[in-house]
Amino acid sequence: MRSKFDTTKGECLLCSDAITNPICHNCLESEIEDWLSDRLPRLVPKLKKTGEMFKSYTHPGTNCILCGNNMNVCTHCYCYEVNKLFENYPRLAEEFIEFFNFELRGSTKTLDLEI
Repeated sequence: MRSKFDTTKGECLLCSDAITNPICHNCLESEIEDWLSDRLPRLVPKLKKTGEMFKSYTHPGTNCILCGNNMNVCTHCYCYEVNKLFENYPRLAEEFIEFFNFELRGSTKTLDLEI
């Protein structure tokens, strides 16, 4: 039986789906920070805290197509966690999903991560 952290190359450590959009959380965070800084800058520290949590997933995986760094968490799982920052800001949440929709709309995946 595989543990939830045993994965084959190219699978997300959190959801075990294939990483089909290999953009690491650092590259995504940079783009989301630029977007968020223009809208609600006080949430940027919380965004960075979310990114810190994902730095612990460092097993050999897939390489980011933008920076070449190793990545083990899919864009969907990262954006799912970031989207939680906007739970009290419905208009911002909707815009986030529009700009960074990595299959978030209508998703039934759930992750139980502590931030």
